[in-house]
Amino acid sequence: MILFITIIGLLLRLSFINKPEGLWNDEYVSWYVSSTPFKEGFWGEILKQCHMPLYYLYLKPFAHCSDLILRLTSLIPGILAIPVMYLIGKEFSKKTGIYAASITAVLSFLVYYSQEVRFYSLLFFFTALYLLFSIKFLKNSSKTNLAGYIISCALILATHILAGIYVLFNTLYIFYKKKKISLNILLFLFAAGILIYPLAVNILRMLPSSQWWGVFSYTNILFLFSDFFSPILTNNVNAPPVFFYNKAYAAWMLIPLLIILAPFVIGIKRLKGVALVSLLTVVMMSLLALSGKLVFITKYSIEILPGLILILACGFEKLKKTGLALLILFIFIHLISFFSPYYVTKQMRSEGHKIPAEIVNIRKPDSIVFTYYEPDRFERYLRFEPSNMYYISKINRFEYRDNPGRILERVKSGEIISVVFLNSVSFFNENIVKANLDNPKIPEMFLTFSHIKNCLIEELNKNYTEFKVDTVGSWTVITAKRV
Repeated sequence: MILFITIIGLLLRLSFINKPEGLWNDEYVSWYVSSTPFKEGFWGEILKQCHMPLYYLYLKPFAHCSDLILRLTSLIPGILAIPVMYLIGKEFSKKTGIYAASITAVLSFLVYYSQEVRFYSLLFFFTALYLLFSIKFLKNSSKTNLAGYIISCALILATHILAGIYVLFNTLYIFYKKKKISLNILLFLFAAGILIYPLAVNILRMLPSSQWWGVFSYTNILFLFSDFFSPILTNNVNAPPVFFYNKAYAAWMLIPLLIILAPFVIGIKRLKGVALVSLLTVVMMSLLALSGKLVFITKYSIEILPGLILILACGFEKLKKTGLALLILFIFIHLISFFSPYYVTKQMRSEGHKIPAEIVNIRKPDSIVFTYYEPDRFERYLRFEPSNMYYISKINRFEYRDNPGRILERVKSGEIISVVFLNSVSFFNENIVKANLDNPKIPEMFLTFSHIKNCLIEELNKNYTEFKVDTVGSWTVITAKRV
């Protein structure tokens, strides 16, 4: 039975895995850091990131492989997590184990991140192991269970800095249930703290500046549950201001949540500790988001998902025949969503770097100006070498903010140039930019790159001809000839 469930999970995760849009920003960072040789600044690149280093080490042997192979590195832990979730549920009953594995196999959230070149699929696998050994250790304080607890704890702490929140509350709960403090766990946490402290301080210092785009609202909490348990993923980057932002999605988002409501409430009554740890983790993350320290997006809370799946599986099992019927309906909705255009593996990575690169490959300009990102983001997909590549990026944006058009002064008469804009960071017209220069509620990056885009388009209109405008996904590429 578990083999069959795992095969279903595998087939879902393999569907449409080779993305024609290529890697997008976060995936590019994963690839770039892991591809940096140890002797040429690998650890220096690690220190520039706002996440822990284990995933980059995991990805490193595959760093020079194709996009497809890179995505398969996320699929592997995504598949391994299915039997682990079975073992977690089996600690309560075999039926609960089958239910937990079935939910894990079909959840669109987990299918999506089993295809992304990021650490979330690996983190879910590690957190599932951590939950398994936490339950085993509470039942039996054997050396094997203690070792499993410590090793799995180390793995998630070395993968995600925010996992420390979940680990803290889970460890406090274990101490409470055991009625005594485990010296071995205390020693491990103390040693881990000493080792992680310098890197953690660096990451916490960088988090606010790396997460400049989001604003916390009540919808973040609502989207947390809809992203976890419905076929529609919304809060991958930032939540819309209203929950039912798209009528076409409403049924897909709401019906699965209504199906799991009763089983979830019943499961919480049986697993109060798991529910409490999850709740405290979400509350702490919400407080951090409210204070401007991070953006509250669903994937940052993935550590609580194994526990939520276990709660749900226990609730389905407790309801007996009604629970089985509800579970089948829940799984059916996720499977039938595969045939809809909204299914997660079919969704376009609108910011994929291959999109503008392919446009440029067709236009074959003499020069290219990239905005927001540097040229190396796209060289992986460029099939020809233009004479010149210029850029106005996050790094040098202030050099050009007063006069962005001067970057085009380098283009000679008769030359063809392509200018690449990322629309998701440059969408304000100039009137809005000028009216909000001192508005702290609008991120400076949006205002700056909107201004840069507006000025460059104005300059192109003045001194260029033979315009070709290509807009695909989140990208616009304007190709023109210098008069």
